[in-house]
Amino acid sequence: MLLPIIERSYPGPGHFGAGPAHIDSVRVLRISITDRCNYRCVYCMPEEGVTWLPKAEILSFEEIGRVVKAAIQIHGIRRFKLTGGEPTVRNGLAELVAMLKRIEGVEDLSLTTNGQRLAELARPLRAAGLDRVTISIDSLDPARFRRITRTGDLASVLAGLDRAEEAGLASIKINCVTMRGINDDELADFARLTVDRKVTVRFIEYMPLGEAAIGPAAGCDGQSRGDNALISEAETRGIIERELGPLTPVNRRSEAGVGPAKVWRLSRGRPLGRIGFISAMSAPFCDTCNRLRLTADGLLRSCLFDGGEIDVKSILRGRDPSLQTLADAMVRCVRLKPAVHSRHGNKQMSRIGG
Repeated sequence: MLLPIIERSYPGPGHFGAGPAHIDSVRVLRISITDRCNYRCVYCMPEEGVTWLPKAEILSFEEIGRVVKAAIQIHGIRRFKLTGGEPTVRNGLAELVAMLKRIEGVEDLSLTTNGQRLAELARPLRAAGLDRVTISIDSLDPARFRRITRTGDLASVLAGLDRAEEAGLASIKINCVTMRGINDDELADFARLTVDRKVTVRFIEYMPLGEAAIGPAAGCDGQSRGDNALISEAETRGIIERELGPLTPVNRRSEAGVGPAKVWRLSRGRPLGRIGFISAMSAPFCDTCNRLRLTADGLLRSCLFDGGEIDVKSILRGRDPSLQTLADAMVRCVRLKPAVHSRHGNKQMSRIGG
């Protein structure tokens, strides 16, 4: 749903806790810089892929920068996450990072990537000013990893993880989407990564979005498989604890970022890393949601699953691309957040940016 933008004045930043549908609760803007991806993950899109957006429809770096300036100067939003699609397939990524880091007020700039190109990009991105990186890895078995991603190479991704650590990217996170019958026998193996590596491994409940192979696009049987793929946080924790012992809660404020993960660590020995759970399906965190999303084609989106959208590309390319007009769009968008999100998302993950 696209709503018109009106010129209004709103209270300044700093009133966090005002409720998720109030702009002062927004702490981070997730920015999708492309809908394209070099993977075809089974939970994200069909094997044949999807139709990519025309280049002319994608926001330019300068347009992204203008939205960031409005977020900072008017609403005090200082944290930004670059996503995709797969952001590393967009040409000039390091230049975009450097441009955004030059904007006064950017406190934290991070990247979510599948890691396929990270070995070659980790150092240039760190040199450009990137603060943190999150790498998506859904299997530690090379053959299975290939089946899940359909095109990915696990060795290249793990090399990218090593290069990211060597480049000095801090607070590295690994995202693992848990899927019953697909990777549920590897959950303890992922948790073991935190013993010797200073990483946070985050287990994310499977979320049916758009045209995934397990989910709405696969028809009735596919939808059933999508629902059955869900492994709840409680079950994941139980699997890990049965093999590796009890988990100990960690103060969330000591974890980098302001995301929704609940953070734990293994209690045995002296693990270097941490374990996180993001449980949008079994325990929705809509009442504490603190983010907005900007899609690659210039839509502000209030919710990953559903909720309203506001077209800021038309503002950026229209008669009044002022920072205030862009800031007003953010206010209108955040008001469209649902009280609780639906069970199935209405748009392709690669278009939204996760």
